[in-house]
Amino acid sequence: MGACMNKIKIVDNLDCFAERFEGVDLHGTRLNKAEFEECTFVSCDFSETFFYACRFIDCHFENCNLSVMKLTDSRFSHTDFTSCKMNGIDWCMCNWKSLLNPLPLSFKECILDDSNFFGLLMESVVMRECRAKEVDFRSSLLHNANFTATDFKGALFSDTHLENANFTNASNTHIDLRTNHLKGAIFSRFEALALLEGVGIVLVD
Repeated sequence: MGACMNKIKIVDNLDCFAERFEGVDLHGTRLNKAEFEECTFVSCDFSETFFYACRFIDCHFENCNLSVMKLTDSRFSHTDFTSCKMNGIDWCMCNWKSLLNPLPLSFKECILDDSNFFGLLMESVVMRECRAKEVDFRSSLLHNANFTATDFKGALFSDTHLENANFTNASNTHIDLRTNHLKGAIFSRFEALALLEGVGIVLVD
């Protein structure tokens, strides 16, 4: 279904509750101060879209192209993304401070390459079966995160809080044990051995 099938048009200052948007194309446009609560977005193109001071609460994105979208002063809480293309997003541009109790985001089977989470508090974030190549997680607080089966090739971890994070079946987790916080973190055996080899420990049978 195309955008013409949607009953509500996405425009500036829209206040929307429990609506479904399918096939909407806002590529490269700007949207100001729109608010979405319990809304679903399916097969939408928001690539390079500039969301200014928008809010997404309890929303769901499925099979959407969100690459390089701009999120200046926008807010997200308890929103999940499934099978979405999300390259090159700077999540640091969001307004996290105005959310008294920001609920975790969830990414499942998404492409997150070249994205930036530097210094963010994202406790219990879910990033499952994703591709997170060259993603910046430095100085982030990611306690209790679920990173199962995600590819972290080239991802940056430094002074990152990963206590009790679950990396089961994750790959390319090149995380320096000396500069990160990993107490209680769960790794598959092969990845755990790679972590030890990374700090010069010699392993023998």
